[in-house]
Amino acid sequence: MTNNVTGKALIFDVDATLVDTAEVIDEIWRVWADRHQQDFEQVLPHVHGRKVMETLTRINNKLATRQHELEVEEIAIEMFGQSTAISGALELIAKLPKKSWAIATSGARKVASTSLTAAGFSLPQIMVCAEDVNEGKPSPEPFALAASKLGFCPSECIAFEDSPAGIRSAKSAGCKTIALLTSHNKSEVAEADMIVSSFAELVMNLSQPMASSKQFEFIAV
Repeated sequence: MTNNVTGKALIFDVDATLVDTAEVIDEIWRVWADRHQQDFEQVLPHVHGRKVMETLTRINNKLATRQHELEVEEIAIEMFGQSTAISGALELIAKLPKKSWAIATSGARKVASTSLTAAGFSLPQIMVCAEDVNEGKPSPEPFALAASKLGFCPSECIAFEDSPAGIRSAKSAGCKTIALLTSHNKSEVAEADMIVSSFAELVMNLSQPMASSKQFEFIAV
């Protein structure tokens, strides 16, 4: 693990990374589980960092239907309408050049857009959501696609994540990773290159050594 990470572009997860949704996500799945007589304690280990359909498949393959997927998304849209930003996230995003960052989330586009907008973010030009990939996190596909859309190799990108599945996805794509301890403990995200409790523990430097190439540096303090 390091206290210094550099890259040319940034890729952010949404839930519990930019938007304070960790407890809301638990509640979404609790509501769904109660409706369908599922033990929430058996559901919980599968919900963070994964596409809805992949979570449903892990819970019970018979429940992995489009009807259940839509039901979970409808619950999420209703609950995420009251979302708030993770402390320091709005301030960090406001400092970034518009074409320098992207979203890579396991959530559906409508769900992610709802929570980001409610929390006060302007939507970025590039958003890789559940509908855009064949395999969600921990597959490398979400971060590899986001990097490609940004015009960089994954190795030139810094990924911000909170979940083990997300960290694994970013690392396997080749991204440098910064983990926020907003939903999991340090041992669960130990694969990350840098681990911080909050954005307040990060100092960002933005240099431009050449006219066409910006360089981000994050230092843990």
